[in-house]
Amino acid sequence: EARIRELGGQTPRVAEAPEEAPAARLPAGRSRLTPPIAGTPSQRFGGRSAGWSWRSSHEAVGAPAAGRVAYAGPLKEWGEVVILDLGPGWRAVIAGLDRLEVETGQRVGDGQTLGRTGEDGEAYFELRRQERPIDPAPWLQ
Repeated sequence: EARIRELGGQTPRVAEAPEEAPAARLPAGRSRLTPPIAGTPSQRFGGRSAGWSWRSSHEAVGAPAAGRVAYAGPLKEWGEVVILDLGPGWRAVIAGLDRLEVETGQRVGDGQTLGRTGEDGEAYFELRRQERPIDPAPWLQ
């Protein structure tokens, strides 16, 4: 949230999240995530990337899981961004959108369209636990 504010976004103040389940389990009993865009990613977690990317033009980008939109709006150099609260301590960051179809505070379903990429765009997905990026591969494959 501090990083969002640093990049020009605004976040509502919320209470600290309680200690959550072990890292191998996603919250709310989830055992999988839905890829935000179908197809093979152009970049995966590791090296210089803290998330996955897909190249796409004017394509719908979906929610990787049901959750609450903690932030929806622009961030410097990221385009339009959606941050989903997936449960205590877990967030999904979807960036590189050209147009949003959700707003802060809204509840979304698994796979629901969050926005669309622009011409020759690149959608970015990052899974975070307690503000640290986590490789989403075990839940996406």
